[in-house]
Amino acid sequence: MRRLAGSPNLCFWAAGLLVYGLAAWYFASGHFLNQSSRDLWQHLATLRALIENPFDPANPFVATAEGSRHFHPYWVSVALLAKTVGWNEWQAIAFAGFVSATTLLAGIHAFGRAFYRTPWGPLALLVAMSLGWSLPVSHTGYHSLGTLIEGVAYPATLLIGLSLLLWALVIRILERSAPAWPIVPLAAFMFATHQLGAGIGFLAAGCFILLWPEGSLRARAAIAAAIAGGLLLAAAWPYHSPFEAIARTGNPSWSGGIDFYGPTEMFGAFVPALAGLWGLRHPRFARAAPPVLAAFAAFAGIFALGGFGLLIATRFVMPAVLMLHIGLGALLLVLARDWPTLCRPAQLALFALAAALLQIFALFAYTTLTAERLVARKMGSAYDAALALTRDIPDSRPVAAYDVAAWPIVATGQRVVSVPWPEPMIDGLAARQAAAERLFDPALNRGQRLRLARAWGATTLVLDRKGPLRRPMPEGLLEALEAQSVRRAESGRFLRFDLE
Repeated sequence: MRRLAGSPNLCFWAAGLLVYGLAAWYFASGHFLNQSSRDLWQHLATLRALIENPFDPANPFVATAEGSRHFHPYWVSVALLAKTVGWNEWQAIAFAGFVSATTLLAGIHAFGRAFYRTPWGPLALLVAMSLGWSLPVSHTGYHSLGTLIEGVAYPATLLIGLSLLLWALVIRILERSAPAWPIVPLAAFMFATHQLGAGIGFLAAGCFILLWPEGSLRARAAIAAAIAGGLLLAAAWPYHSPFEAIARTGNPSWSGGIDFYGPTEMFGAFVPALAGLWGLRHPRFARAAPPVLAAFAAFAGIFALGGFGLLIATRFVMPAVLMLHIGLGALLLVLARDWPTLCRPAQLALFALAAALLQIFALFAYTTLTAERLVARKMGSAYDAALALTRDIPDSRPVAAYDVAAWPIVATGQRVVSVPWPEPMIDGLAARQAAAERLFDPALNRGQRLRLARAWGATTLVLDRKGPLRRPMPEGLLEALEAQSVRRAESGRFLRFDLE
């Protein structure tokens, strides 16, 4: 223990493997499978399609020859490995969880050393990112424990780690005038994998390029040129164009999801993270803080636009919190240095705060590991239910699914008329979504519903009777489908109605 306490690297890796390693292990063991709305399902569908045919995969969601934005370098690489060793999509995504966790830890270590300029920097950042939450916030794009155990394998999580690596690399290049070319493949991989996550990483990198106190104009220009070169290289990705994925949003009128601007969500995101501003304003970090403060201002400003209806802006609360946690890491280092000189009341207050955060951490871990299991056992696996319900339908023949019920269905390999979320690579997605919603209109008579279903090649309708749904089920829908269908079946939470 004495050796551990005296070694910053040992402390960091021991704590990192405990927190992120357990998160990856828990993710790999399967959880929250009772929920229809998880991002897990679309990633499983993608890996399944890529493992079946890595070089010419079928669209994982609809029965067309169109590509998918999910055919990115990360999933293609994982699928190629899975096909080589004989893994299925579940084993592949479990492996990806450990890859993302390792990348995230490597990014925290590299950036923590570069930014704080102390061997204890990585551990301070790890503690801030892991325990700097008052509520168990969980949403794709966050780096909280709740998000990690639910989706550590997701590309959004990988991009957090890669962004931290990019920022560390930018700092090192500026300080040492090192060659900037390693940024080219890194930027290309980031942009081809996850355009939003890469854009967030590049925006913060731009703040470091402009405001880091050290570095020549030549080095700054070289880094900017390397990022631009990475964007150009990403355009050569053969499966899809990242620029096309940005230009074709799929359905710009999409709405739904959690209320990021509600008091509970705002409190969970920014308390105690806002204390990071105190750390960034401390004289010890006065020279290094401006890039992080500028990035926080940019992310927070974009996030504010979401209150005026720009839905994509809501996703910028996550990097805003990350910037605050960087400041929180600075505050922890300052407090650790000044601890012997603090007055006793301040020490007690800080100890109480640390104890409270640890208690919240432990409580959330406990409730997640127990209550969630009880709910899942009661409701059953949405994947298993969807697989049993559609097993007799050829995968190439689409079914119509109501709202987020489509996601567990596509995870089984079955195609649907439409998915409810934006998918830029699907032509006519808005028309597909309108048709899928119209098929579940209780006001349609049997002839109208059957004609519309035949037009899309889908005479089987599936809905989730337990929810939660993004849109509530229309009143009278079940009665209408019962009267108009020739066959009815159920499996777990799903109901199936065959119109012919």
